[in-house]
Amino acid sequence: MNIGSILKKIIYSSGFLAIIPTIIIMFFLSPVGSKYSMSIEPGEYHNGQYRYSDLNSDSISELVYAEKGIPYFYVGVRDKDLHFYDQWNLLDSINPMISDIFFGDYDHNHKQEIYIFTHKGDSLFLNVNEMLEPHGTRMDRIFITKIGYIKGEVTSVLKPAGFFDENGDGKDELYFGISTGFKQDPRRLYFFDLVHKTLISSQFIGMISLNPQMQDVNGDKRPEIFGLMSACGNYGNSVPFSDSSTWFMVFNDKLKFEFSPVEFPGYVNSLETFGYNSNSFNGYVLSHLPHGVDTTVLKPRIMIYSADGKLVRYRLYNDLGLSGSIQLLVVKSDKADKIYLLKDKFIELNDKLEIVRKVDLPFNSQIPIYKADLNGDGEEEFLLYSDIEEKLVVYSSGLQMLAETSFKTPDTIWRFSDFWSKDHEHKLFLTSGKNSYFLKLKWNNYYYIGFLAYPAVYLLFLLFIILIKRMNTLQVVQKEGLNRTLVTLQLQGIKSQLDPHFTFNTLNSIASLIYLEDRQLAYDYMNKFTQLLRGLINDAERIYRSLGEELEFVTTYLELEKLRYGEKFNYEIMIGTGVSQLEQVPKLVLHTFAENAIKHGIMSRTEGGILKIGAEMFLLNLH
Repeated sequence: MNIGSILKKIIYSSGFLAIIPTIIIMFFLSPVGSKYSMSIEPGEYHNGQYRYSDLNSDSISELVYAEKGIPYFYVGVRDKDLHFYDQWNLLDSINPMISDIFFGDYDHNHKQEIYIFTHKGDSLFLNVNEMLEPHGTRMDRIFITKIGYIKGEVTSVLKPAGFFDENGDGKDELYFGISTGFKQDPRRLYFFDLVHKTLISSQFIGMISLNPQMQDVNGDKRPEIFGLMSACGNYGNSVPFSDSSTWFMVFNDKLKFEFSPVEFPGYVNSLETFGYNSNSFNGYVLSHLPHGVDTTVLKPRIMIYSADGKLVRYRLYNDLGLSGSIQLLVVKSDKADKIYLLKDKFIELNDKLEIVRKVDLPFNSQIPIYKADLNGDGEEEFLLYSDIEEKLVVYSSGLQMLAETSFKTPDTIWRFSDFWSKDHEHKLFLTSGKNSYFLKLKWNNYYYIGFLAYPAVYLLFLLFIILIKRMNTLQVVQKEGLNRTLVTLQLQGIKSQLDPHFTFNTLNSIASLIYLEDRQLAYDYMNKFTQLLRGLINDAERIYRSLGEELEFVTTYLELEKLRYGEKFNYEIMIGTGVSQLEQVPKLVLHTFAENAIKHGIMSRTEGGILKIGAEMFLLNLH
């Protein structure tokens, strides 16, 4: 067998034919089910600040909460069974604008300290307590600075940035930033030396710096500090770095400028800054959005700056088909960080600010986005939430949708902390307004069973093709059987047509006429016999013929029979009114009846008889 025959055999096989539609279906068919399942359970805690943290490094989370008691605000700690460890009374007021509960381990003893800022009027205090360590660190009411306090309301916002050992003594300093509205100061970055209880601040900056971040951008193993800048327009050009503009400014760990700040003029503008690493390039990605009516300011754009503050490239958002409120996200990666823009879809850009891909979102409304480690694997996921549609969707850092569920919270200001149970089960603890929730993203152990849909589709196509082939084969077999039956009937018909007795008797009769020297009559009958044989041979393949042809054939046959039997046998053929001789009738239908009538009817009678054949038209009425 040659190669061509083998290939032809393979191509026409059922197994190969089933592969083609299966591959086409695979492009449109996703595995049944999701990779992850997400559950949401309501928390038991309300009307306070609640966080979970593993304070004693036993891999089990403790509940830490701050509430208003009588007469003190206090911080409490409970174990996994909600039994009390201790309560820490605070002499001053807690305000969410000033401080949320946060945690650190500045002395690296694997026992976390609890940090919280309090205030009394416009005086800001730092409080630190290593509550699960009997002889651990405790600091109460360390004065930090004066804050904005107008008409009995706090107008300053404090955000922790992180910890770093700035002076190399083996103990970390606490970094944070304060921004103040309707007041000139404080608008600075700070770090506090917890060992020597000293405070260091940056120079005064007139603009407002929100959400400071710490990251080693230039690769010197020391962090840079930067963040979201906002031009609120409270103070003009008379102050350094006026808040009538936004500024791209980066501080080192000593709170000095890494390079001269870059100004982006325009009232109520915003400037997001993220550290960025792409192969051998270290720098920053910036998003500039003007929110005011001044059309002379810089158009909205995304920019890449080097680590020393030099513009590398930029691209207008209009060129990307974007306008309005756009969120910039930079995700850390081993090879090259990923740049995402979020509008009505995810848009991924490369380091040349070219669009790499777009991912549609299952929302019809504007959405906030949060980043949190939802499944406890050490990598943050994106949580997209629509308050209008009451829907939460989770994406991986690679923009793969992991889960989707119905969800409704009191507001869109969310705070997260990790919860680890005594069974080492991870959940994300979320607080929103006065409500709290446990979110759990779990791998679906049955996910890969969904891939059985692909072989199932293949088997269905295979069975379908085999069934079609079997049906075709059955039809062919049936057709061949009918053909064989037809041939058999034809052969039987021919055999019956050429009945030897009839043939020999006819020939004998003609021979007798020749012997009697009645040559003309012998010639006439020989001609009729030849005509009969010609009709048999010419119509051998036919099943039907016209009534006229059938009458002509049977008349010839009857004339030959009359030659044999003489006056003992007579016949009559009568055609009724309205009968068309073009009507199709089965071949030999009259001959068969005529032959049987002569053989079994007339010839058995001594006196002979007469054969009458009639054709009439009948109308069939169905009721």
